[in-house]
Amino acid sequence: MLEKESLWATATRCHQALTAAGIPHAVVGGMAVCLHGYQRTTVDIDLIIIPGVSERVRTCLESTGFQWDAEQREFRDASGVVVQFLIAGERAGKGSDVTLPDPRDPATTETVEGFPVATLARLIEMKIACGEGSIRRTHKDFADVVELVAAHDLDGTFAAQLHKSVRKTFRALVKNARGGA
Repeated sequence: MLEKESLWATATRCHQALTAAGIPHAVVGGMAVCLHGYQRTTVDIDLIIIPGVSERVRTCLESTGFQWDAEQREFRDASGVVVQFLIAGERAGKGSDVTLPDPRDPATTETVEGFPVATLARLIEMKIACGEGSIRRTHKDFADVVELVAAHDLDGTFAAQLHKSVRKTFRALVKNARGGA
């Protein structure tokens, strides 16, 4: 298991390099879950970028010491931390109506501990959409949502902030977070 310090140091280095290059990005995935208040183990960094900047990202990160793994389609730093990129506008999960947010949109991203991060509502949408689209990911993504619900004391009314396609699942997860009540 990677040490948390390695992950945060890599995330900081990656964020600084992308910011210096003027490449919009936002943190999602497990690191975003942590930044939104549920501390759990994660071993990689997931970032959303805008379409059309993949080559700029590659040049930027390689010049900063990251290595591109073409087979896995991800970057790694010297400590072994993996950095993966998702493209804004693509589907958040297989067959989902939810799309990945644009990191330039202030309605879908916010700054948390110095990082641009998907807002809580967008993160929950993505987690549900991804979990619904892949049985392999369902348990982890839904568990993240349940823990975020508990950490923020959310109730069913929060569903109004989510894409309509994930609202029913969100409400069911709220019930799980509240012990079935």
